[in-house]
This record gives sequence, structure tokens and C-alpha cells, in this order.
Amino acid sequence: MPDRLTQESVAFADALTFAAIPADVVSAAKRCLVDGVGVAIAGLETDIASRLAAFVIKSGAGPARLFGDPGQTSSISNAALYLGACGNALDWDDVQMPDGEARPFGLLMHGTTPLLATLLSTTELIRNKTDQVVSGEAFLTAFVAGWEVSGKLAVTVTPDHYFNGFHTSGTLGTFGCAIAAGKLLGLSAEHMTWSLGHAASMAAGIQASMGTMTKPMHVGWCAARGLEAALLARAGIDGPDDALDGPRGYLTTTSRTVDVDRALGRFGNPFVLSTPGVSAKPYPCGAVTHPGMYAFKHVMVEHTLNAGDIKCIAVAAGSKMWNLISYPFAETPFQAKYSFPFLLAAIALRGTAGRAEFGDDFILSEACVAFQKKVTTRVDETVQVDGSDIVNARLTIYLNDGRTFVVDGLADYPGGPVMPLNDGAVDQKFMDATSGLLSAEQAVSVRSMLWSFETQPDASALLDEVGTITVPSL
Repeated sequence: MPDRLTQESVAFADALTFAAIPADVVSAAKRCLVDGVGVAIAGLETDIASRLAAFVIKSGAGPARLFGDPGQTSSISNAALYLGACGNALDWDDVQMPDGEARPFGLLMHGTTPLLATLLSTTELIRNKTDQVVSGEAFLTAFVAGWEVSGKLAVTVTPDHYFNGFHTSGTLGTFGCAIAAGKLLGLSAEHMTWSLGHAASMAAGIQASMGTMTKPMHVGWCAARGLEAALLARAGIDGPDDALDGPRGYLTTTSRTVDVDRALGRFGNPFVLSTPGVSAKPYPCGAVTHPGMYAFKHVMVEHTLNAGDIKCIAVAAGSKMWNLISYPFAETPFQAKYSFPFLLAAIALRGTAGRAEFGDDFILSEACVAFQKKVTTRVDETVQVDGSDIVNARLTIYLNDGRTFVVDGLADYPGGPVMPLNDGAVDQKFMDATSGLLSAEQAVSVRSMLWSFETQPDASALLDEVGTITVPSL
């Protein structure tokens, strides 16, 4: 059987024009850019960003300027790697909405960060090597093409792709990056097919990396490898034409089954960015914990509780949750993102789990350490077995005065499928994410540029607009 997913992915991307993209999809794409650039700026402040920047700069100069410091240059692959890792360093970047009960929220992918990294680096390559510029319209067209292909592929694989240990953002996202880079580079349909073949041999990412610096590298590698796949194809290095759902293709070898009908005939009909959509994350941690965090916050506010009122908390969830949220105690920022005891400690002590809470000062504080010890976790496979069990937890909250509250994760949590963050909330998140790194005036200017990105004559001007960011000493 022919690999119809490869054929349709390439045909869709090859034919896509900016004029053919619906207005609501263009608006959604710009919202993704606002959110993606904001969290990438915030990510510059992390330890992984500092270490990776030193590695990239030491590796030598090149045609691409570095995000956050356009005075430094590197190879285009390293520039994409760096921006991709920075964008995912806080685990605050947007996530694809679920498409059907069998693909619950949290199992799909971070789509914006790798595409942003790939396309900015490709834009730099074109500017440096040809003296041509990439317009905002061309950038957004390639961005939408890449999101559409990676997003559609993400719903064709069965959830065992994720449950068996693959990290979808690092695996399937690579194909979207290859498509986006190929679109911007003007590859022919044949060469874009080859690029998907190259991407299939490079796409990787395993969940064993969760809680370590390797995890955001998945997204960085995804961005860099997708770009490299497109450049290899442009150089005339051929690849297979059955790399996706062919009998020996990527999807069929990394998932028990592939439901191609979820994608065939549906590229751009509707666009993933519109239906089911993409959600910005309110908290910089694993999306699967957000329903439980919001439920706990709701109890704290409704009953006017403070951390001292709580004797202990027992958290029950299915094994799929604990296979991912696996740290019973957090000692580092990366562990904190996958630790329910820490996340509840942040809500109890600070009322939120934002950028500031994921720093060493708070994580290692006496109050945070003490509260984490009040929280226990256990496996209970009966907690929501309707296909959404990975994103649900049941909290039993015991108070010092003898009262007990039992609450399940709430479906209407901010940033989730029921209540995604609106444009105003994304704007505020951008300002929060960039505070202390950009001046208020700079932040407003960058944000305004992104909201009108289709009017930009030169997309690479974004690097100048962000400017050189001085990161406080870590």
C-alpha cells in the first residue's frame, strides 16, 4: 500500500498559500507566536539555557544569530537547538488540544516551540546566504503548514506511542519542522517527501528524560533535525517515499496501530490550530497535573484555607499518571515539574505555581520542603477510566481541625480544553514571562510586532526586536 500520509502531508504543504489560511487560523497562529516567544524569553533564565548557550557559542560562529543575543552567531542547527530547548525549558509552552476521547489532553504535543525555532533559524539562513528576506506572511504560512502536519500526525498514532515511553513533542514534532523548513526554503514536492524520509530516521525522544535537562533538548533536537532534514533533501540526498504510514514507516513502527482516517482528507479541513485548537499553559509544568492543581486551589480559596490548616494530602491517580509524574519529592526545578507534592506545596504556600516558584530558592525553602512531606501518592486505577485517566487525580485533603475534603481534578481548569486561555490571558502571560528580562516598553513592542506579524516585511527582525537580553546570574 502507498504511504498516503506522506503524500497528503506534502501535497497540503506544497499547495498552501497565506491567502488560503482562514482568518481565525491566522489569529491562532499569531497567538501561538506571542505565547511561544514569551516562554522562550523566560526560558533564557534557566540553567539548561545557560549551559547550552556556552556549548553553542564554543562550537563556533555561523550564519544564524542566537535568540536573546543576536550579537552571537552559530550554525543554523545549533541556533534552532538552542531556541527550541529554551522554549521548552520551563515546560510552559503551548499544547495541542485533544481530538477524541482516545487521545486525552497531555498526550499530544508542544507544537509551537520547535516550529518557531526551526523557522527563525531558516529565516536567518536565507537572509545570510541569499540577501533575501522572509516576509511575515511567508513565515506564518510555513508555521501553519508545520503545525497542521505534526498535529494531524499526532492524532493518527494510538496512545500507546506515548504510554510506551515516546515523548510525542520530540518524535512527531520533527516531521512538522521538516515540512515548515521545506516550505520556507521552497522545496519541491519530491524534495519535501525526501525530507520527511530523513526526519523519520532522526525523530526521537523518550520519557525517561522527564525531570532532567534532556527533556527540553527533545524539542531543540526536533527543531534542528527537522531543519537538517529539509537541507539534506535540498542538497539532493534522497529519502524513502513511505516514511510515515508505510509498512516499515515511522508511525507504524512506533505505534501499535495507526488510524490514518484521522488525517487523510483532513489536512486543512479543519486546521488543527482552529479545531480542536491549541492551548496556552497557565503553569510551567506537565499539563496532566493542571486539573488536580486547580481543584486544590479551588478548595483553598473556597474554604479560605492556608498551608498551616492542612495536616496532610493523599493523591490517588492511575498508573499512567504516576509513570509520568514520577517524583515523590522535588529537589531541582526539573523534578518540580513532575512532582505532585511540590506542585501542591506551591499552590498552598504561594497560591500559584508560576515562574518564580520553580526556582531553587522556593523549592529548597524550609516551608516547601516541609509541605511536600505532607503529601503522599498512590496508584488507584479506578480514578477516571473513561480515557482521560492520565489527566485526573483524586485529592483527599485532611485538615488539622478534623475536616476532610475529597475532590477530583476539575475539567474546567484554566488552559484546558473547556477553558483555554484567551488572547488577553496570553498577553498577560507574555508580560509575566518576560518581566525582569525585557523592559515593559520592550515587551509591549515585541508583543505588538507578533500580533501583526503578517505585516512584517522581514521576519528575522524579531531577533532585533527582542534585543540582547541580560540574564541575571544563576
